[in-house]
Amino acid sequence: MLKVSVIVPTLAEAHLRYLLRALSQQVIKPYEVVLVIKGDNKFVEGLCDRYGLRQIILSQSHGYFTHALNMGKSEASGDILIFTDADAMPPKGWVKKYVKLHEAYPRIAGIGSRDIYVDANSLRLLRTPDDLIHVRLYRHFIVPVFKWPHPLLNKYKLGVYLTKSLHIVHGLGIPNKTCYSLLFRGVNMSFKASYASDMWFPEHPLLKRAPGNEQYFGLQFVLKGLDAIYVPDNPVLHIAREESLSRTERHGGLERELEVMRSLCRELITRYNGL
Repeated sequence: MLKVSVIVPTLAEAHLRYLLRALSQQVIKPYEVVLVIKGDNKFVEGLCDRYGLRQIILSQSHGYFTHALNMGKSEASGDILIFTDADAMPPKGWVKKYVKLHEAYPRIAGIGSRDIYVDANSLRLLRTPDDLIHVRLYRHFIVPVFKWPHPLLNKYKLGVYLTKSLHIVHGLGIPNKTCYSLLFRGVNMSFKASYASDMWFPEHPLLKRAPGNEQYFGLQFVLKGLDAIYVPDNPVLHIAREESLSRTERHGGLERELEVMRSLCRELITRYNGL
């Protein structure tokens, strides 16, 4: 059986208990849960003990979100690395599904799936932006005509890809089709550790929320001659909150961070092309 490490950056929020309880109820339990914490370690240790989870707890003293991801990746020992958020609630078959997918696709380096918003109090499911009709129409009619993928990513046109100018685009396969795709969202993505051993999330003084870090990571697979896919049928429930690292479009400073990310992607492509 492949060993699975689940990696979670967290501020030791109270709703972390939903995630840890869900991980403890998995059909195939994770080999370890790697928690990178800015906050109260004892609170998190107590939760892990309560739910019987093998834990690696790392204290983050500096850096931003992607530094936490890199810290967790460095310490994880699993064959499969699954990344999620502290406010996620995965269904009982979530880990098992990723194991089966990675076994079924031995040459696929990264596999991601979707999230579905849920109200934590009522457990009522809510629509995400991907489910809105105008978003679906835009992806179906506008994206194929006006948003062409970067030449390196032509076969990714149904999924998440970068344009020639390195802007992030979601193709018409998102969120309902299995397709080649850069990693969709950090709340629900996985990698084979053997393929990702020398790959890292981008760190920069201006990258606090680091929008596009998932696509930057997936781009490294492509540049190494590997691939990533999106599957629609291994979702996590994602607690709906006003502030979320994966939904920052309304907040100031986003465009500046996106420009930094585009610059880092440009440097990455140039570096690989020069090898």
